[in-house]
Amino acid sequence: MAWTPNGGVALRSRHVDRMAASADHFGFEFDAAAVDALLDGVDADGPRRLRLLGAPDGGVELQVAEAPEPTTGAWNVPIDLEPVTSGHEFLFHKTTLREVYDDARARFPEAPDVLLWNEVGELTETTIGNLVVRLDGRLVTPPVSCGLLPGTFRAQLLADGEVVEQVVRRGDLDRADGVWMVNSVRGWVPISLVYAGSRR
Repeated sequence: MAWTPNGGVALRSRHVDRMAASADHFGFEFDAAAVDALLDGVDADGPRRLRLLGAPDGGVELQVAEAPEPTTGAWNVPIDLEPVTSGHEFLFHKTTLREVYDDARARFPEAPDVLLWNEVGELTETTIGNLVVRLDGRLVTPPVSCGLLPGTFRAQLLADGEVVEQVVRRGDLDRADGVWMVNSVRGWVPISLVYAGSRR
């Protein structure tokens, strides 16, 4: 989550609602008052990146870190060598079980991010954010059913009508007019695709 001294937590209600939904899915207790108290108590002299960790008994831990430096220029991002399984439960929830993402990053340790795709050749997301592609003059993002995290920034872009959902296949990248990683901390990050060794 992105936090600023003047604005507090960006997309706060979306983050909290998503956490509550995931807690319900996994059978965790969720203490909304404790979450609010932690978020209300953040005090810093500059932008911060926040991370909330929920325990099965409803306990909540807040981690506070320096915000990342603003992105300048496009990231060179490879397409992963192996597909994700679109029905993998943990793709749909933000948890500490990040094996799918960690494995992808391990295959490209020098890359700032990695673009993921599923077993039927549909693009899904990156290891740290959602995917937006400009196709035929429209900004589109893959549906959650393809196997991806429903990001809060993605949800806001959909609600505002800035992007629409559409299945994006690997072959569509050849005609894309732009590709971005989006998340609530970094916003829009343009990416330049690298095909090093991957099957197009």
